[in-house]
Amino acid sequence: MTRFSEVGETLSLTITDSAEELAAEGWDELVLGTGGPLPTHHLHVATPWLRRLEIFGNFNPQYVLARQGGQSIGGLSTHRIDRDLGDTRIRIDRALADGTPNKDLIENILPCRVVGGLMDGRTGAGFLSGLSLRERSVVVDRLFAEAEHLAAREGETSVACRCVDSGDFLLRSVLRSRGYIEVPGHQHFILATPTGGLEGYIASFRKHRRTMIRREIRKLRDAIVTITVETLTRELVGSVLPLITNLNNRYGVESGVDDARAELGMLRKLFKHDAYAVVARHGGQPVGYMDFIVYRNNAWTGQAGFDYEFQGTLPLYFGVLFYGLMDFATSTRLASIDYSFESAQAKMSRGCVSRPTLRLIRVLDPADHNRFATWAGSRNPR
Repeated sequence: MTRFSEVGETLSLTITDSAEELAAEGWDELVLGTGGPLPTHHLHVATPWLRRLEIFGNFNPQYVLARQGGQSIGGLSTHRIDRDLGDTRIRIDRALADGTPNKDLIENILPCRVVGGLMDGRTGAGFLSGLSLRERSVVVDRLFAEAEHLAAREGETSVACRCVDSGDFLLRSVLRSRGYIEVPGHQHFILATPTGGLEGYIASFRKHRRTMIRREIRKLRDAIVTITVETLTRELVGSVLPLITNLNNRYGVESGVDDARAELGMLRKLFKHDAYAVVARHGGQPVGYMDFIVYRNNAWTGQAGFDYEFQGTLPLYFGVLFYGLMDFATSTRLASIDYSFESAQAKMSRGCVSRPTLRLIRVLDPADHNRFATWAGSRNPR
């Protein structure tokens, strides 16, 4: 490939609204790499997930590809979020305001062109491996310039990158130079897969923690709880729906049985044999559950659920999320397990590393941008 730094003027941008076309362009290699350590980007920007959004959402997808010499060397997914969107998991205004509705904030930033994943999960622009730092900077800059042009053309108020890894210094530098404002996001939790399965995982802790983990595993065995990793089948989905509903009700998540069934059905359809579940059973009945996707040599955890009446003081949470997964992780040579957000103390106590994230946003109208900057500064005083 001709070096980009020598022929930058040949860089061209194209836009498509089809994830199928992205797959043919090698999109997943741009945004997720070839299966090494956990990439900067989340599964939410992989082509199977983008297809899901096209089927179930009305987000006006516009995927920007940077090409040179006929080869795709960079990419950026963009979607529209309107004022009337009901899904609070996606609303960028609520993400910025920690889940609290804020009328002034809504007026300033919505409708918004969200780049990268629509839901929380580290994101940014993707680019071909092997590009130099300067090349990547120029590609990222051009991609975001095009996203801003799209937003202006579509009558949108702002452009936002909702969940950037704080260690993505290249992206942060480029976006700061374009006037984006940083707002603190959630802590993101990742576990590097240990060697040696469950025993290797236990051995990675200090003596006190090792003793505690072995005691918890013994409690589960004494309670005749079996934990297995299984392919996510239609029959399994039907049997664990009550567990997911239990968890959603406990934490005030507005999602019913039909929603959960549709969500898991879509995972099965899009990821097929790469959709798995960790299932805890007692007397043949599921009492604990967590689904996850294996994709490009990493695992990405999803929904969970528990029989809280049966659970009592049993360590079902740790058994399902961690202990029951370790032998599988080693045998399939997973590089890392993405444990998403929330439950910081519990996840860090079982080996996860915490990585801070940021939300970056630029309001296109200069006066509104200044007002947003004042609001953001009041939430993040230096």
